[in-house]
Amino acid sequence: MAGLIAAMACRPRDSVRVPDADGTWPLRPGEVPLSDRIAGRVAVIDFWATWCEPCRASIPKVVAFAAAHARVDIVVVGVHVGQGYDDAALFAQEAGIAYPLYADPEYRYAERMGARRVPTVLVLNRDARVVARGPELDDSLIGAATDLLDR
Repeated sequence: MAGLIAAMACRPRDSVRVPDADGTWPLRPGEVPLSDRIAGRVAVIDFWATWCEPCRASIPKVVAFAAAHARVDIVVVGVHVGQGYDDAALFAQEAGIAYPLYADPEYRYAERMGARRVPTVLVLNRDARVVARGPELDDSLIGAATDLLDR
């Protein structure tokens, strides 16, 4: 029993942070607010959670897309929904996620954007309006994002 108590005491606890106006905050120190990150740019937003197995399967597609489009005017961000953001930061590191990540612990941003399930991937135009959505980043969402670059 003493070992279990010691293990629980050593477990990292979720950081205490104050969310931005949209209900999100960066998972990594030094990141700009989500609204500033996507302002005026084509954005692909991946809503996910560490407990979501389909999310874990779809994240490598988002990672690959972000790496392939790093030099164009498409911003890729991940939004972890619910609690467990310290676990999310650790998972992101292990999964090789290099794009900006945000936490949405109260589901405020997800609700506003109509992302009621995870995974959900949204494509936003330069005015931050949703132009496409799906359960994972597929060819249709990639096409919608890249088509917006010509506008």
